[in-house]
Amino acid sequence: MDTPRPGKTRVTSVSLRAETLEAIRARAGKQGISSYIEEAVQRQLQREAIDEFIEAAEAEHGPVDPADVAAKAERIRAHHVAHRGDSAPADAA
Repeated sequence: MDTPRPGKTRVTSVSLRAETLEAIRARAGKQGISSYIEEAVQRQLQREAIDEFIEAAEAEHGPVDPADVAAKAERIRAHHVAHRGDSAPADAA
């Protein structure tokens, strides 16, 4: 592991399918399995927090208009092109 993760760590046991563990080992490299899993879980926690935020916002303000979302995503892409000379990441929408 190149850089230590901030915060306290604890040892735990997690059961994974053999194929999943092999795929993690193949991708983790120098980073290590624990760091790889930590980062994956953090991303999942962020996604769930975003989903909860959207659910709460829609409960208060109503559902989001997909056309409005597409228009805003296009503005972000155009901004990246105009200010960086490249396109926005594919997942910017």
